[in-house]
Amino acid sequence: MLAKWMERNGRKILYVDFRDLSSQEILLLMKESDSMVLSSPQKVLYLGNIENAAVSREVMKQLRQYADKSVRKRFEKLAVVGVTGVKKVFFDAFVSMMDKSSVQVKSFSTEGEALEWLVE
Repeated sequence: MLAKWMERNGRKILYVDFRDLSSQEILLLMKESDSMVLSSPQKVLYLGNIENAAVSREVMKQLRQYADKSVRKRFEKLAVVGVTGVKKVFFDAFVSMMDKSSVQVKSFSTEGEALEWLVE
């Protein structure tokens, strides 16, 4: 399963593993994970790993729609691992979109660092 709930220090985290996925696979997984977010009774702590993932303009377009629909309303913190190369440009654009919300967004080099930040 590429999207799953996990627990760390008594906090529930949605972990989504986009590693090595194509843009089309990413879009499908985004839809699945968005359903999980919307069904959560509480604000979501989210960890996404995008190492070697094919993030495209189409993926970013869909992400903007999810940002309006669920991220701003349902997320508490969002951590991303694997933000390198052109993905850094996309990530910076996403962070700019989130500036006016209460959602905290940050990128990390490792999942361990991201998990620690999510539960602090």
